[in-house]
Amino acid sequence: MWRSIGAKATGAAHATDGVPCQDAFAHAALAADLVAIAVADGAGSAPFAKSGADIAVDRAVQYLHNVSEFLTSDASTWVPAVRGAFDAARGSIIDFGRAQGIDARQFATTLQVALLGQTAYCYGRIGDGGGVGRFDGALIPLAPAPANGFVNETTFLTSGGSAPDVVFRADHLSECAIFTDGLQHLAMQLSEWKPHDPFFSPLFQFVRTTPDVGVAQESLGAYLRTDKVDKRTHDDRTLVVSVWTGDRRVA
Repeated sequence: MWRSIGAKATGAAHATDGVPCQDAFAHAALAADLVAIAVADGAGSAPFAKSGADIAVDRAVQYLHNVSEFLTSDASTWVPAVRGAFDAARGSIIDFGRAQGIDARQFATTLQVALLGQTAYCYGRIGDGGGVGRFDGALIPLAPAPANGFVNETTFLTSGGSAPDVVFRADHLSECAIFTDGLQHLAMQLSEWKPHDPFFSPLFQFVRTTPDVGVAQESLGAYLRTDKVDKRTHDDRTLVVSVWTGDRRVA
């Protein structure tokens, strides 16, 4: 089964201005061997970005929970289900904005959605941020680098015509982490989009050896708020870590 924790922290730039963290995350076990994860980064330029991020992750995971019966019986449904999670999240933001008389673009947010199973994973992304997984001892990106044309420029869930890039791989991954772009400079060698193993390995080991998930989650949140992290990034930052604790794969 999967053991998952997540935490977020307000970046120094937002803290100085008294702005709350505009990132959000959610994760849920859909079965003993299947977990759903969603991570979002609200756009700093959008007045209701925090609400957009919160709505996006909650709705995406709820959608996957609603279709979990199909996911647990047939991995071929994973790609359309992940795409459906993005559509459901976008639709919820549009509906919420319409009810409030607010244009959906004012809730701009990125979104990452993942399904982690015992013998496969599926990962989708609109915008920036990233994910990594360990396969047969090697730590690799879950998907290629985000296609950002310029620094601080990205695509949002509510941008016209936005569609997720979705990757499916039928293989066992033993560890996984998904993060917003506030951690990219610590987590990745950006020029090659290569995971920085010394950043991830201690985190994976900590989650694997800390049976109390609540304690582990509090510790992760404290780490994201340390001066060591603040000195490397002024942006909000979110990290969800999952480790497989069962047998390697079905015989």
